[in-house]
Amino acid sequence: MQAAAQDDAFSALYRQHVNTVYHIALSYLKNPAEAEDVTSEVFVQLLESGMQFPDASQARAWLITVTRNRCKNHLRHWLRRGRASEEVMEQIPVESMEPELRQVMEAVYRLPERYRLPLMLFAVEGYSVRETAEILKLNESTVRTRIARAREIVRKETGVDEA
Repeated sequence: MQAAAQDDAFSALYRQHVNTVYHIALSYLKNPAEAEDVTSEVFVQLLESGMQFPDASQARAWLITVTRNRCKNHLRHWLRRGRASEEVMEQIPVESMEPELRQVMEAVYRLPERYRLPLMLFAVEGYSVRETAEILKLNESTVRTRIARAREIVRKETGVDEA
């Protein structure tokens, strides 16, 4: 019975957080296949660790931290292997998007990590400023500033008012 309960808990965590983990990985790696690999690795690590969390915010924080660390390890691995920087900077396929949305998404993915991650967590994933600050281990005022700067950079680059 206990194993079934753990499987149910894992399944619930997976369903609730898989998109967040994937989008964070994609924002770091710029490569959908690599982001999928990292997403799988994160959930395998969760399953193998047998970790249990008293509440959802602790689970989310753990998953995001592990995702960030795994992405950084992937990037280090790429650099050690001497891969070309353009491979790291591949964009997600956006051909089917409206031209304006494609332009905005491309601009967002070109943002420096310090601006891209807060903007993605806040605007794409729907986390509050407070939650984004907790996830990134930053002050709320720093998160607000970085989101505002990210939006301004995207606005200047694209001429589109909403980022």
